[in-house]
Amino acid sequence: MNTLNTADIIAGRYQIIKILGHGGTSITYAANDLQLGKPVALKVLSLHRINDWKVLELFEREAKILANLEHSSIPQYIDYFQVETEEEKAFYLVQQLAPGKPLFDWINEGWHPTIKEVLIIAAQVLKILVYLQQLTPAVIHRDIKPQNIIRSDDGKIFLVDFGAVQDTYQNTVTGGSTIVGTFGYMAPEQFRGQAVLSTDLYGLRTTLLFLLTGQSPADLPQRQLKINFKSAIQLSKHYADWLERMIEPVSAARFTSAQQALEALLGKSLPPCPLIYKRPKNTAIQLTQTINKLIVDIPSTLLNSPQSFWLGMAPLFGSVFSLVVIYDLIFQVVEPGLRLQQEVEVYFRTLMVMLSFQMAASIWITATKSLLFSGIFHTRIEIMTWQEIKVVKSLLNFWNIKSEFTADQNISEVRLEQYKLLFWKFTNFYCALKTGSKKLKFGLFLSRDEKVWIIEEIRRFIETSKNNQN
Repeated sequence: MNTLNTADIIAGRYQIIKILGHGGTSITYAANDLQLGKPVALKVLSLHRINDWKVLELFEREAKILANLEHSSIPQYIDYFQVETEEEKAFYLVQQLAPGKPLFDWINEGWHPTIKEVLIIAAQVLKILVYLQQLTPAVIHRDIKPQNIIRSDDGKIFLVDFGAVQDTYQNTVTGGSTIVGTFGYMAPEQFRGQAVLSTDLYGLRTTLLFLLTGQSPADLPQRQLKINFKSAIQLSKHYADWLERMIEPVSAARFTSAQQALEALLGKSLPPCPLIYKRPKNTAIQLTQTINKLIVDIPSTLLNSPQSFWLGMAPLFGSVFSLVVIYDLIFQVVEPGLRLQQEVEVYFRTLMVMLSFQMAASIWITATKSLLFSGIFHTRIEIMTWQEIKVVKSLLNFWNIKSEFTADQNISEVRLEQYKLLFWKFTNFYCALKTGSKKLKFGLFLSRDEKVWIIEEIRRFIETSKNNQN
C-alpha cells in the first residue's frame, strides 16, 4: 500500500493530516472527520502488506473489542470499514484522536518526570486496566509500552493500540521464536504465547522504569530474568517493593490484578507475596506444557515411596485385625449368650467364620485395589482445557488402561485431600481435581513436595487457559 498523502480524503469523510506511526503491518494517520468536524486517528491495513490472514483476523478483533469499550481514557471507537479499488483492498479503523503525544516522545524530547509524576501516570494506567479486567470476558492489552500511552499537556493519560489484545497472531522475532508484544516490555510468559491479568502489570512496570531511567528496560542489568533497577533509581522502600512486585518474572508472584496493584500503590500495605513452588529435586515426574495442553507423567511410585511399604501392608493388617475382632466378638460374647445346642453351634460357627472371612477379604481387596492403582502403574494425565482431561495408566510399558475423564462442569477445585478408606483416615494425601460431581484422584505415593508442585502447576495452567480463551 502506498502511503497516503496530506489532504487525501478516505471514504468521502476522513481527510489525512499526517502520519502518527507505523506498526508492523499497519499505518496510523491523524485525520479530520469532515462530517463531525473533529480530529480522528485512522489506522489502515492493506492486504498487500500482509502475508498471514491472522493479521486481518487480529485487526478485525481489535475493532470489535474497541466498539464495546467505554472509558474516558480509551479513545472512542467511531467506525470500521474497507475500501476496495482496482489496485488494492484496505481496511480502516477510526477512533477519536487522543490529545497529546506518547510517553516515548516526551522522554526523547527531554522531559524528566519526577517520581511523583511517574506515580500519577501509574495510577491512571492502573485505573484503565482495572476497567479492562472487570469486563466479561476480561481484556488483556498485551502491549503496554511508552509508545502506546499518550500524555496530554495537562497530564491526562490515554491507552491506545489494542492490536495485540489477542495472541492469535504472533510476530517472529529471533531464532524462530514467536511472540506477541514488544521486546523489553514483554512479560516472560508472553515468550511462550501466554498472557494472564498480571501480564499488563509487567508492561506497565517496565514503562515506569523507562520514565524513571530514560533507558529501555532491556538495557538495564538483570539477574535470573529479573531487572535490577535499584542501582539506577532512588525510591522509598514502599515504592521500591511495589515496583519489585510488579516485575516478578513468574506471573504468580506479581499482584493478582490491577485493582490489587492500585490499592497497594495508593498507600495500603502490600499483600503477602504468594509462594512459588519449584520442581522438587530428584523427582522423576515430568511436566510438559504447551499453549493448549499440560501433560503430567508420573512413574510407578509404589516401591519408591517411604510410605509405600506400610501403606501397602495396611490392608492386610486391617483385614486380619478385623477377622480377629469379629471372631472374638462372636464366639466370646454373642455365642455364650445364645446358649446353642451342639448341632446348631457347629452350623452357627461355620456361618460366622464365612461371613467374617468375607468381610475381611472385602476390606483387603478394596484397599489393595485402591493402593495398587495409585502406585504400581505409570500414570499419564493430559489436561487439554479446564473441562477435557485424559488419563492413561500403563504397567511395564505394554499394558495400557485408557480412561476419558470428561468433566460434568468446569474444574472447580485442584487440591490435596486426605486419603480415607471406609471409616479410617490416613496421614497421607492424594491430588484431587474436582469437577462438579466427579473427582480425579492420583499421586497417593508421591512426596508432599511433589504433590504441592503438581497442584500449583495445574492451577496455574487452568488459570492461564481460561484467560487465553477469554
